[in-house]
Amino acid sequence: MHNLLILYNPRYNSDLIKAHLDILKECGKVAFGKVRVKNNNMPHPFKGELEKIYNDTNPDSFTQLFITDYSNLYVAKVVKISSDDHTAIAPKYYQEQNLLVESWFVITDMREIYRNEFESVRDYFLSRITLPLRDNHTYALYGNNYVYPLIIDQDQNYFEDETLHHTDIYKSKKYLKTKKTLSRYCFSANIDKLMSDTIDAIVLSEIEYIQNQENMLNDFSSILVKYSKSVEREFYSLFKALFAYLCYHNPGLLTIRYDVQGIKYQLKDIFTHKPNLGSYGYLMKQSEISSTFENLVPNDIKNGFYHKILNFMHILKDIRNENIHGKNATIKDIQEIRNAILGIGQENILITCLELKSKLNALCKESKIDRSKQI
Repeated sequence: MHNLLILYNPRYNSDLIKAHLDILKECGKVAFGKVRVKNNNMPHPFKGELEKIYNDTNPDSFTQLFITDYSNLYVAKVVKISSDDHTAIAPKYYQEQNLLVESWFVITDMREIYRNEFESVRDYFLSRITLPLRDNHTYALYGNNYVYPLIIDQDQNYFEDETLHHTDIYKSKKYLKTKKTLSRYCFSANIDKLMSDTIDAIVLSEIEYIQNQENMLNDFSSILVKYSKSVEREFYSLFKALFAYLCYHNPGLLTIRYDVQGIKYQLKDIFTHKPNLGSYGYLMKQSEISSTFENLVPNDIKNGFYHKILNFMHILKDIRNENIHGKNATIKDIQEIRNAILGIGQENILITCLELKSKLNALCKESKIDRSKQI
């Protein structure tokens, strides 16, 4: 495993890390550009060694890229390094500022090591790395003539397992502790298969629930909203996979109509416009969709939808409707939803959702359905 160090300049974008992080969360990868400094034509003294690292880097043999401005330190898992244009998966400021990028580092994960801790970056990282092509000298913070990226040696593999770390960047200690507890007791490795928005909603719901569970007279409506959000995107992704499969085999389904808050849609719109939870139940009751579903979908998937997903959606819809019409959400309401989401005394509805989506995606793959045109 290779290790590189690069300095970043916040003047290009004050939210430089966040800009990359947003794309990483949305797309699963992001391109970080090594920008050529204007009026600096100094050649890289180890160009050959650097190009070898670039050529060696791939998903099975990733490179660790340490990114710092001396006050903050991050490490990225890089699976590709190329001079080819990667602006499609990079923040817009590269193009808006006409920045000349020498090399693109395609990142699939990132960890935060230090935040606003200059002394820690200096004393616990920079002072401990060595430069193998400079007689194994330690890093010189002042008065150096380094050309970046800098080839460095350090011992730690920050991406030893398949756990995704970028969703934890900028989070509080309470958030991280709660997420760790949920991962250990409710989701295990499945937590990294959930969307980042889902994880945020679950963790924030749990923090608020724990803070208020002793107050039986409390209005738990805000917690109900958060728990609801934790399932909305996962259900949307699940039903898109289902309707992609059904519509491929029966294109006539694409013109079936439904309404969302007075706005009329056709089923083909569902791939670009997220409906409300009630729309899924309505669509599944439509005779042509229902018959196609019955005839095409394997029994284990059908049972998952009928007995788990749609049943849970019905319970959630009833509680939410009462809340919308003025009834405060009680702790009993919240516990019913929470138990299903966290799998307390029953199957975890989100893990069920992930399992069903995986099976549907496999069916789509077998049918050679191009989901990229719909997602």
